[in-house]
Amino acid sequence: MTAQALPEWLWSKSRNLEPNKPNPKTMKTILSAAAPDDGANNGGGSASAKIPTIQNILNEPADVLPTGRYGSGSRYGAIRYTVGDTVVPINEGAKVKMELATKNNNQLIPYIQNHIEMMTGNPIYTAPQPPAVDFLAQFNLYQTAALAAINAEAAWKDAIALRDQMRSDMTAMMNMRGAYIQEASNGNRQAILSSGLGVKNPPTYVTTLSAPTNLRVDLNGEAGMMKIRWDGVPNALTYVLQCSRDVTPRVWEQISSTTKTQVTKTLEVGVTYAFRVAANGTPGQSNWSPETIRGAA
Repeated sequence: MTAQALPEWLWSKSRNLEPNKPNPKTMKTILSAAAPDDGANNGGGSASAKIPTIQNILNEPADVLPTGRYGSGSRYGAIRYTVGDTVVPINEGAKVKMELATKNNNQLIPYIQNHIEMMTGNPIYTAPQPPAVDFLAQFNLYQTAALAAINAEAAWKDAIALRDQMRSDMTAMMNMRGAYIQEASNGNRQAILSSGLGVKNPPTYVTTLSAPTNLRVDLNGEAGMMKIRWDGVPNALTYVLQCSRDVTPRVWEQISSTTKTQVTKTLEVGVTYAFRVAANGTPGQSNWSPETIRGAA
């Protein structure tokens, strides 16, 4: 048998290459097909070619027998298979799709579990990476941790609901206790304090309101439109705004009554006006603020 008649993996072995190894049955099948009936060197090659004999190969340990190997295909990752091995799937340009980040734990666990089941015994993937044992071990750790977290989350939600309910019940009892303390203490400050509860400060009655301050008038960018603002007064309920032409004596005219501290008004262009504002509340009306003078433009 000539060197050219040998199978490709066998010829590479004669050149001291290192292909992967097939199982012994595949090896013997190939050798049986390649060997001549009489076992002679029918190709006429000389012994100096150092081509291994059939017997030499069969005497090799099983763990060094060659199988399909990487690196000799037309594309990266292509593998050549020996007789009897699974045929390489046809390249259709397809890409793996997993979208792991879009899956929550309840979706990811069954997704991976199905993958493991589909990979088990799959003749296409005989040497998966990571190895199947390591992959399964990590999945078991992940699944255990995820289930523990789910149980913890459920327990936490139950604990929060119970806490809120107990707080509501406790608040109701505290209100009942406060009513009892109020009645039993007869409104005595020290008696209330002796129960460990607080005492409300007595109400402060407002007798007068301060006059508004910082009255200012700004043009609003449109003809005759003016924005009038002032600082608020504590305990004031409303404000009264007046204006007068800048004449003596003043002829005051109310132009607004508002709960806010600003008013926008459109006045006659080219006329100068005086403005003043007062606060109203339970004690009555405050003094008028100092005047502010501004011309409408």
